Amino acid sequence: MAVVAMALIAGQVPPPSGEQTPLLLAAADGCDVPSPNHNLASTARTPPPTMLRSGQPARPILLRLAHQPAEDPCDSVSGRFNVVHHRAWFGNDGEQSTRDVVRWYADDDSGAELMTQHPNFRFGVMRDFWPPGWLDDRDLSRAYRSTDWLRAQARLQNGHADRNTGLVAGIAALATWHSPGPPQRALAAQALADTSGLTAHPNTLDRAGRTGIALSATSDDGRNRHLLILHPSTGAVLAYERAILTPAGWRTGVYLLLLTHTHAKRRWWEPSTTHAPLPAHPGQLEMPRRSGVWLVPGEYPCTPEP
Repeated sequence: MAVVAMALIAGQVPPPSGEQTPLLLAAADGCDVPSPNHNLASTARTPPPTMLRSGQPARPILLRLAHQPAEDPCDSVSGRFNVVHHRAWFGNDGEQSTRDVVRWYADDDSGAELMTQHPNFRFGVMRDFWPPGWLDDRDLSRAYRSTDWLRAQARLQNGHADRNTGLVAGIAALATWHSPGPPQRALAAQALADTSGLTAHPNTLDRAGRTGIALSATSDDGRNRHLLILHPSTGAVLAYERAILTPAGWRTGVYLLLLTHTHAKRRWWEPSTTHAPLPAHPGQLEMPRRSGVWLVPGEYPCTPEP
């Protein structure tokens, strides 16, 4: 049993039979702004865990990506808004849900979102729109300023205390908002290369049938496995997976596919100049933020002495 457990942690034991067929989705070939997909029921089941080949040290591979990332066809598309189309599966506690999301994001912390969901208890597409400054609480701006800044912003995207898995999960979360160019992708590869404990698994297939480099990190004594799949030449994020080790093997908790990264000059809706101005940004001090301090109450309330 100990040998089997170690093999499972290393990702070498395949999932149970009947769950080995990958769930394939076609990634967009062009750089046009996509629309959210409404047909989610047919692919709503959470994908099985990713099968991995033997691993090797990640640092040499990441340093090569950081040194000279290849151009992506959509890097030349202009526009102030980052546009990202992604699909995410969630399979926690026996409940499964799927989301298909198109997001717009600009450096002034403005943006927009169109989302469909299955099961969907609301009808149609769910729409969000954020004026300048209103996404400040998401900690998205200047994420690719430096490796230190990227590590800090990535940690703020999730609640992982582990340094390695927090960076992997955080970079995946940032990729659902940003369309980084070659310099930013090189910076992310460098930040990952400087992180110990990552294992690279080349020639890994994501659920869109694309071949990439999977970077794996574990936490909770090997019970949680995080995979970040990068394009082998551009370094772009293709997919992310969080799997949980159970007595039956790995079980997928979250799977994320990044389908389109491009840019656009406008969002799905822009306010007319003839309309009343949008409400002013409330300011950072008024924005809801995660507390950096844990308040732990005492065992007994304080009472004044008689």
